[in-house]
Amino acid sequence: MPFLLRALILWLHLLAAIVWIGGLVFQVLVVFPTLVRAAPTGEQVRLALSLESRFRVIVWPAVGMVLFTGLVNLMNVWYATVVTAGSISPTFVPVLSVKLAIVLGMIALQAVQQLLIQPRRVAALHGWPAGVPVAPLPARPGTPRAPARTRRVRW
Repeated sequence: MPFLLRALILWLHLLAAIVWIGGLVFQVLVVFPTLVRAAPTGEQVRLALSLESRFRVIVWPAVGMVLFTGLVNLMNVWYATVVTAGSISPTFVPVLSVKLAIVLGMIALQAVQQLLIQPRRVAALHGWPAGVPVAPLPARPGTPRAPARTRRVRW
Protein backbone atom coordinates (compact mmCIF):
# COMPACT_ATOMS: atom_id res chain seq x y z
CA MET A 1 0.00 0.00 0.00
CA PRO A 2 1.42 3.42 -0.88
CA PHE A 3 2.75 5.57 1.91
CA LEU A 4 0.26 8.41 1.34
CA LEU A 5 -2.69 6.03 1.54
CA ARG A 6 -1.38 4.50 4.79
CA ALA A 7 -0.85 8.00 6.21
CA LEU A 8 -4.39 9.01 5.21
CA ILE A 9 -5.88 5.89 6.81
CA LEU A 10 -3.91 6.45 10.00
CA TRP A 11 -4.94 10.12 10.04
CA LEU A 12 -8.63 9.19 9.61
CA HIS A 13 -8.30 6.58 12.36
CA LEU A 14 -6.83 9.08 14.79
CA LEU A 15 -9.32 11.80 13.83
CA ALA A 16 -12.30 9.49 14.36
CA ALA A 17 -10.92 8.30 17.72
CA ILE A 18 -10.35 11.90 18.83
CA VAL A 19 -13.90 12.89 17.82
CA TRP A 20 -15.36 9.87 19.64
CA ILE A 21 -13.37 10.08 22.86
CA GLY A 22 -13.19 13.88 22.90
CA GLY A 23 -16.96 14.15 22.51
CA LEU A 24 -17.53 11.73 25.36
CA VAL A 25 -15.10 13.58 27.60
CA PHE A 26 -16.74 16.91 26.75
CA GLN A 27 -20.18 15.54 27.62
CA VAL A 28 -19.06 13.95 30.87
CA LEU A 29 -16.82 16.75 32.13
CA VAL A 30 -18.53 19.89 30.80
CA VAL A 31 -22.12 19.48 29.61
CA PHE A 32 -23.68 17.22 32.22
CA PRO A 33 -22.02 18.79 35.29
CA THR A 34 -23.24 22.18 34.06
CA LEU A 35 -26.79 20.88 33.69
CA VAL A 36 -26.68 19.17 37.09
CA ARG A 37 -25.70 22.37 38.93
CA ALA A 38 -28.94 24.10 37.98
CA ALA A 39 -32.29 22.99 39.37
CA PRO A 40 -33.48 20.03 37.28
CA THR A 41 -36.43 20.92 35.10
CA GLY A 42 -38.07 19.22 32.17
CA GLU A 43 -36.43 21.74 29.85
CA GLN A 44 -32.94 20.85 31.07
CA VAL A 45 -33.62 17.15 30.65
CA ARG A 46 -34.90 17.88 27.14
CA LEU A 47 -31.69 19.81 26.44
CA ALA A 48 -29.55 16.92 27.68
CA LEU A 49 -31.48 14.45 25.56
CA SER A 50 -31.19 16.75 22.55
CA LEU A 51 -27.43 17.03 23.02
CA GLU A 52 -27.12 13.27 23.30
CA SER A 53 -29.15 12.69 20.13
CA ARG A 54 -27.04 15.23 18.21
CA PHE A 55 -23.85 13.63 19.51
CA ARG A 56 -25.13 10.20 18.48
CA VAL A 57 -25.24 11.38 14.85
CA ILE A 58 -21.53 12.11 15.10
CA VAL A 59 -20.38 9.27 17.33
CA TRP A 60 -21.62 6.23 15.41
CA PRO A 61 -19.97 7.23 12.11
CA ALA A 62 -16.80 7.95 14.09
CA VAL A 63 -17.00 4.49 15.69
CA GLY A 64 -17.49 2.95 12.26
CA MET A 65 -14.49 4.86 10.94
CA VAL A 66 -12.37 3.72 13.90
CA LEU A 67 -13.33 0.09 13.30
CA PHE A 68 -12.83 0.22 9.52
CA THR A 69 -9.51 2.05 9.58
CA GLY A 70 -8.33 -0.09 12.49
CA LEU A 71 -9.05 -3.19 10.44
CA VAL A 72 -7.17 -1.73 7.47
CA ASN A 73 -4.22 -0.89 9.73
CA LEU A 74 -4.27 -4.43 11.15
CA MET A 75 -4.27 -5.85 7.60
CA ASN A 76 -1.25 -3.69 6.81
CA VAL A 77 0.59 -5.08 9.83
CA TRP A 78 -0.39 -8.61 8.84
CA TYR A 79 0.85 -8.02 5.29
CA ALA A 80 4.11 -6.54 6.55
CA THR A 81 4.77 -9.49 8.84
CA VAL A 82 3.32 -12.60 7.22
CA VAL A 83 3.62 -11.94 3.51
CA THR A 84 6.99 -10.20 3.55
CA ALA A 85 8.41 -12.52 6.25
CA GLY A 86 8.90 -9.70 8.72
CA SER A 87 8.56 -9.90 12.47
CA ILE A 88 6.45 -8.12 15.04
CA SER A 89 7.22 -7.14 18.57
CA PRO A 90 6.29 -9.72 21.21
CA THR A 91 4.20 -7.08 22.98
CA PHE A 92 2.12 -6.31 19.89
CA VAL A 93 -0.57 -8.96 20.47
CA PRO A 94 -1.13 -8.19 24.19
CA VAL A 95 -1.29 -4.43 23.53
CA LEU A 96 -3.66 -4.99 20.61
CA SER A 97 -5.83 -7.25 22.79
CA VAL A 98 -6.11 -4.58 25.50
CA LYS A 99 -6.88 -1.92 22.90
CA LEU A 100 -9.60 -4.06 21.32
CA ALA A 101 -11.09 -4.85 24.74
CA ILE A 102 -11.28 -1.14 25.57
CA VAL A 103 -12.88 -0.32 22.21
CA LEU A 104 -15.42 -3.13 22.52
CA GLY A 105 -16.22 -2.04 26.08
CA MET A 106 -16.77 1.55 24.95
CA ILE A 107 -19.01 0.39 22.10
CA ALA A 108 -20.99 -1.81 24.50
CA LEU A 109 -21.45 1.06 26.97
CA GLN A 110 -22.53 3.42 24.20
CA ALA A 111 -24.99 0.83 22.86
CA VAL A 112 -26.47 0.18 26.32
CA GLN A 113 -26.85 3.90 26.88
CA GLN A 114 -28.50 4.43 23.52
CA LEU A 115 -30.67 1.30 23.36
CA LEU A 116 -31.70 0.86 27.01
CA ILE A 117 -31.19 4.01 29.06
CA GLN A 118 -32.05 6.69 26.50
CA PRO A 119 -35.51 5.29 25.59
CA ARG A 120 -36.44 5.06 29.28
CA ARG A 121 -35.45 8.66 29.86
CA VAL A 122 -37.40 9.81 26.82
CA ALA A 123 -40.46 7.83 27.94
CA ALA A 124 -40.22 9.28 31.45
CA LEU A 125 -39.95 12.79 30.06
CA HIS A 126 -42.81 12.40 27.59
CA GLY A 127 -45.77 14.50 28.62
CA TRP A 128 -44.05 16.74 31.17
CA PRO A 129 -44.51 20.43 30.40
CA ALA A 130 -41.45 22.61 30.00
CA GLY A 131 -40.23 24.36 33.13
CA VAL A 132 -41.87 21.92 35.55
CA PRO A 133 -39.45 20.22 37.92
CA VAL A 134 -38.79 16.70 36.82
CA ALA A 135 -38.08 15.17 40.19
CA PRO A 136 -36.70 16.44 43.44
CA LEU A 137 -33.08 15.48 43.52
CA PRO A 138 -31.13 15.28 46.73
CA ALA A 139 -28.73 18.15 47.08
CA ARG A 140 -25.06 17.35 46.92
CA PRO A 141 -22.88 18.29 49.84
CA GLY A 142 -20.89 21.39 49.07
CA THR A 143 -23.31 22.83 46.51
CA PRO A 144 -25.26 26.04 47.19
CA ARG A 145 -28.53 24.09 47.41
CA ALA A 146 -27.27 21.80 50.14
CA PRO A 147 -27.26 22.96 53.73
CA ALA A 148 -23.72 23.18 54.92
CA ARG A 149 -23.01 20.35 57.31
CA THR A 150 -19.80 20.53 59.16
CA ARG A 151 -18.55 18.05 61.62
CA ARG A 152 -16.05 19.11 64.18
CA VAL A 153 -13.56 16.58 65.29
CA ARG A 154 -11.60 17.09 68.46
CA TRP A 155 -8.52 15.17 69.20
